[in-house]
Amino acid sequence: MKRGLRFLSGNRLALLRNGAEFFPALEAAILRSEREVHLQTYIFRADATGRRISEALKDAAHRGVTVHLLLDGFGSAELPAQWITDMKRAGVQVLFFRPEARRWHLRRSRLRRMHRKVAVADDRIAFIGGINILDDVDPGGPSAPRLDFAVAIEGPLIEPIHDMARRLWARVAWARFRRRWTEGLRWDLQPGIPGEQRAAL
Repeated sequence: MKRGLRFLSGNRLALLRNGAEFFPALEAAILRSEREVHLQTYIFRADATGRRISEALKDAAHRGVTVHLLLDGFGSAELPAQWITDMKRAGVQVLFFRPEARRWHLRRSRLRRMHRKVAVADDRIAFIGGINILDDVDPGGPSAPRLDFAVAIEGPLIEPIHDMARRLWARVAWARFRRRWTEGLRWDLQPGIPGEQRAAL
């Protein structure tokens, strides 16, 4: 057993297969959020799926939800500036992990990327897995969809997931001189005991 691994009881976990199951669940969670959303992803693409999730994030921000969107500076480098501007204007807080200053400049630090695919909506539900924010099938590419999974988590395990997302967001916000975006990151989560599954992060 990994040292320090802490299993928590009382969770309800659901395996989500591909974007067909993941994106509707993620969208619904964002649209139901009341206080805070964290979304951290390596790739956020300007396609139908990206539009769907960005609209949900903007909707949440319009309702007064604090929305934190953390993107990798390499994986999401092609996201149009106008999309980012539109989300920021709606109130979404957008930060890039290691933004690409010079795309073809070779340096070892470019290899330090953020490959997380994590989302937390209030203290109700979290998602963790391998699915980026992009269509399952590339137009003009292979006809078969990408095969990947995510897990939807309800229950006490949300707390360490939220803490992990919060700590990385705060670190990047401080590095980008967005100290005010770290206010209110700590709050009293009450995720409840919705199931009987034991799980650890």
